[in-house]
Amino acid sequence: MAELRWRAEEIANGKGVLVDDHHEVISPRDMRQSLHELRVHQIELEMQNEELNRVQAELDTARARYFDLYDLAPVGYFVVSTEGLIVEANFTAVALLGVPRASLVKQPITRFIHKEDQDTYYLQRKRFLETGKPYACDLRMVKADGSVFWAHLAATSARDSFSGHGQEDEQAPVDRVVVSDITERKAAEALKAKLEEQLQQVEKLKTVGLLAGGVAHDFNNLLTVILGNANLALMVAGPEARLAPYFEAIEKASLKAADLTQQLLSYAGNEKIIPRQVDINVVVNEILQIISASVPGNVRIDCDLGEGLPSVVGDSTKIFQILMNLVMNALEAIPEGGEGVINVLTRSEAIVEATTRSGLSVLPMAPGRYVTVEVMDTGLGMTPEVAERAFDPFFSTKFAGRGLGLAAVIGILSSHGGGICVRSEPGSGASFKIFLPAMA
Repeated sequence: MAELRWRAEEIANGKGVLVDDHHEVISPRDMRQSLHELRVHQIELEMQNEELNRVQAELDTARARYFDLYDLAPVGYFVVSTEGLIVEANFTAVALLGVPRASLVKQPITRFIHKEDQDTYYLQRKRFLETGKPYACDLRMVKADGSVFWAHLAATSARDSFSGHGQEDEQAPVDRVVVSDITERKAAEALKAKLEEQLQQVEKLKTVGLLAGGVAHDFNNLLTVILGNANLALMVAGPEARLAPYFEAIEKASLKAADLTQQLLSYAGNEKIIPRQVDINVVVNEILQIISASVPGNVRIDCDLGEGLPSVVGDSTKIFQILMNLVMNALEAIPEGGEGVINVLTRSEAIVEATTRSGLSVLPMAPGRYVTVEVMDTGLGMTPEVAERAFDPFFSTKFAGRGLGLAAVIGILSSHGGGICVRSEPGSGASFKIFLPAMA
């Protein structure tokens, strides 16, 4: 103010003042002084007005900047009272929840938190109120339309001129809560966990496969010696010899053991395959013709074979073994005496991101075009624990399993560059879907 007074004095002295000579009550000197004072005050008021206008413009600019920083921030901001009521929210928070700003005020923030996650929020806020230390947590929030999204909440304590009762309360304690939408991050984390689980499963199968392949080769060499000597002994002794039945028993046992080693080699993916062009629909029809006579009357098999499917390159015998294994498992999954249906579907599918498919993907597939065969049954289904172990060697939920079963399927598919996906729930049957690379 003193500076304004001094500047006004300078301006007034520079402009000069007119004095009326008819005033005789006040001396000319006093008159000139009075007019000078009035002029100075006038100039001072004008300068103050200019200063106020400048400050007002700065305030308007600051408010606009605050609007950009607060209301248009990429995260949601809430001011929450000690009672847990929303006092203020920015535009981003309004957009996140899909609720008008006026409808948010005085609403409990827990109204927009998923019921299953409210305990997490209450626990964090209880510690916050007790210690005053900032907290952060991940939880699900619910929009006005009922849709759910994952959010990261971070809160700090502060004092504000707002109270939870809609009245001004100087320096009332409040929570400043920052809300970020982390739905995509959570989806990425879930995908990463699924990929890691699949990688562990593949590594486990690979490790066991290497062990099985090594044992099978060594055992096969021993069986060759045993079987060869048994044959020679039978030839020397003759079929009528007293020891002949024992040599024949050795031969039969050796052949069964050789079959077991073939299963081990199949599981390990070390079998030699004879690649040729294979029509999947032809293989499926052959299997259905073979088992048609042995299918119980309470079970119906429905086929939906895709037309114009591309061929696959592989060993038709091994592919036959895979499909026969899956169909027989589906038959055995249906309770004895109960009604059941088995569906066999063949299709051609372009896989873009096979590892994100629903279900247990035991052998993830690289992107590309595949011929698929899906075998579905209406049997008892499997628990997640059983489904995860279904491809383990010699694992079976039956009283007496038969060899490697589905484990051999893994080895054969692996050697063909294929994959398999399993879906099942207890009481809802099961679905086994194999993928074989299609010919270009």
